[in-house]
Amino acid sequence: MSRFIRPVYFKRLFIYCLGLFILATGVSFSVISDLGVSPVNSVPKVLSEIFTRLSMGTWTTIIFCCFILIQLLILKREFNPSRFLQILCSFIFGFFVDLSNWLTALFVPDPGTYMLRLIYLVISMALIGLGILFYLEPKLLPLPGEGVMLAISAKYNIPLHKCKIGFDTAVVVIAVVTSLVFFHYLNGVREGTVLAALGVGKFLGVFTRLFQPKLRRFLEFGPSAGRENASPSKPKAPDLLSAPPMSRSKAAAGGPLLIPENIVTE
Repeated sequence: MSRFIRPVYFKRLFIYCLGLFILATGVSFSVISDLGVSPVNSVPKVLSEIFTRLSMGTWTTIIFCCFILIQLLILKREFNPSRFLQILCSFIFGFFVDLSNWLTALFVPDPGTYMLRLIYLVISMALIGLGILFYLEPKLLPLPGEGVMLAISAKYNIPLHKCKIGFDTAVVVIAVVTSLVFFHYLNGVREGTVLAALGVGKFLGVFTRLFQPKLRRFLEFGPSAGRENASPSKPKAPDLLSAPPMSRSKAAAGGPLLIPENIVTE
């Protein structure tokens, strides 16, 4: 079985990084639409408009690292050092944000009408939903924003979907206040922010039905792939998109950071 381990890791890393790139491209389409970015990216967007020496990707990495620090403050002694691996995810995603911003600025025409802005926003929501599916399915690490939600849920015994609502609301409020203080108008947070919060989950549901079985077949390894029914006793990897929420103690102890479906679809 060991001869199948290396191909699996390469496959999972490839799909994981591909998902992060698709997700970043979705963020870039929301930026070019100028109708507001998704909640978790609203603070980096506003800060990149204020402190222009640093790119949006760099601010994304900085804010995501702050999210890891928040997890440390929440969990304290229960914080598992393995959570620091999210720093690597933050740098990769920040790089992809800058790369996709450069590519969209180079190849995507500026929207001249409100209708075209809406089309870009819909494309953004679709890409973000597809990116979420791709980066979750390999069952690796979540991004630090989801890590904060998991930490709050584990520490204070709050349902994950409520943590998501609270987290999204908090970061949007921070972005709105920061924008009003520096610009005296909303910059980076508009109607598209609300539409993204509602629409991404819908696209994720559609893409899950369309592509999840194919993704799982691609990520399977070894001669037993495709013969799950023939060996029911064989342990099966947990499903990130449909598994029930993890136990509170396991999450609080910094165990595998699995993201249940309701954290991204509600």
